Amino acid sequence: MDGCDSTAAQSFVTRFMADVGGGMVAALCALGVRLGLFRALADAGPSRSTELAARTGLDERYVREWLHGLAAAAYLRTDATGEVFSLPPENAAVLAHEESPFFMGGAARLVPALGSMLGPVATAFRTGDGIAPERYPGELFHTMWQMSGSWLGTLLLPQWVPAVEGLAERLAAGAPVAHIGSGGGRALVLLAGAYPRSRFTGYDELPLNVEHARQEAVGAGVADRVEFVHGRATDLLPGKGDHALVLALDVLHDAPDPAQALTAVRAALADDGVLLLLESNGADAPAGNRGPAAALLYGASVLYSLPTARAAGAAEPAGMLGLTEARLRALCAGAGLSRVRRLPAPTPLNALYEIRP
Repeated sequence: MDGCDSTAAQSFVTRFMADVGGGMVAALCALGVRLGLFRALADAGPSRSTELAARTGLDERYVREWLHGLAAAAYLRTDATGEVFSLPPENAAVLAHEESPFFMGGAARLVPALGSMLGPVATAFRTGDGIAPERYPGELFHTMWQMSGSWLGTLLLPQWVPAVEGLAERLAAGAPVAHIGSGGGRALVLLAGAYPRSRFTGYDELPLNVEHARQEAVGAGVADRVEFVHGRATDLLPGKGDHALVLALDVLHDAPDPAQALTAVRAALADDGVLLLLESNGADAPAGNRGPAAALLYGASVLYSLPTARAAGAAEPAGMLGLTEARLRALCAGAGLSRVRRLPAPTPLNALYEIRP
């Protein structure tokens, strides 16, 4: 082809095949997380396919091919025979142990779950319409529960609450707490277990999330002080100015109007209250978002964030990387939230903020 440098083209072929192979590795990892293969291998140590299949109750032939695939990707190690497989401890911390602060296994499950929506998203490209969250597979939301549950369990109570001056004391004394886009409910369930005098309300527009969150509260024995409400938080959040804490964890960029959402939060917060906000970690200009993490976030934005925000009425959705720190600070200032402090985030993909009036 005219203008094509064959050497550069061959180099890009190599890169492209590596990326496509990475997609297949993500699919294999999604299976491993879903079926408990990584955990079983980590717990047992070096194993043959027959042993791992027997331990997990799975078909040996499928297990063997899965093992060879991840050994090819250097996710697993083998002995000299190539028939005994092991999961290095560092890899196990990322793929097998949900209680690990490094656990990212749930992210692999996003790939097939979001990939199943390519048809509807292609239609949305042509029409400009949105896609309601209810149209997405349940597997996607189970994945979100797993991902958020792992880092909330290791960070929310031990690190995030103590990092906000005076918050633990306010919650211990008893105060209203709200969670915008409460998802699977884990955050409020954890807080309710630790601070029984406070009262907690989660708002979510997806019935599947609300149902799961209510079950979480019952299972944890905190349903007497945690309520999960189906609906949009900006319409339902009480504007009484008495909340000690409002949570918005990885959801503000999906709001049809982030400025309106922040204004509603300010109306709900007490003058000494705090908004704990988790957002995607993006550069102030799109040109600064490069590399695998940014590609992952842009992909999730195309396949989920933009379509669901359009379905909620957003003409110009923010996208997963659209609420940069600079833009967020400007939106907060406009909503009467003048103090913004950045805190350590759970992963390099995220930015965590303590925001006050």
